[in-house]
Amino acid sequence: MTESFISTKDRIISTAIEIISDSGLSSLTTKTISAKANLSEPLLYRFYGDVNELLVDVVEYYFRFDKGIQKTIQSKEGSHLEKIRAYVENYAIYYENYYSLSTLMLQYEELLHNPATRELIVEGATGRRTYLTQLFRDAMDAGEIKPELLPENLTDCVYGYIHAASLKRRFGKQKRAFGKEICLFVDHMIRLISTEKNGGAL
Repeated sequence: MTESFISTKDRIISTAIEIISDSGLSSLTTKTISAKANLSEPLLYRFYGDVNELLVDVVEYYFRFDKGIQKTIQSKEGSHLEKIRAYVENYAIYYENYYSLSTLMLQYEELLHNPATRELIVEGATGRRTYLTQLFRDAMDAGEIKPELLPENLTDCVYGYIHAASLKRRFGKQKRAFGKEICLFVDHMIRLISTEKNGGAL
């Protein structure tokens, strides 16, 4: 009974993510979910009282690996630049393999206007940015990167590029694999900002 509950709930969440990716947040209704997931609406209501309750789980699912990834990166040996590369690579490969989930980053604005998901989006997105900024700050403090730009600016460059790459993929303009494109950009960026002491080696 418990396994069935978990499996059905996961199916509903996955279906919701696919609908959002294909047609946008406005298309997410109990009717579209039940039709796509091949579930009756009464069964759907056993799990979620309304779409907003489901959206909370969708957003939590989107951010679910963050703490684990951060803990893995923190325990990783090597330079701070290697940790930055590994951190970005984790997300790049994950979102390359789960296309529908990656499109949620293009829905931030609408999710911020929803009272049910606003705090979760702010907390999750801010947490990611804060962590990457700290990695850049640590690299700067260790003399691995030049101090010409603030750590916050470097974080903006990375997330701005990820966002742009996500849009290009939506437009069908992505020539390289998503994960590879992000990692190539970060490698190039690291070579540009590395000090002579570090040499830009990864």
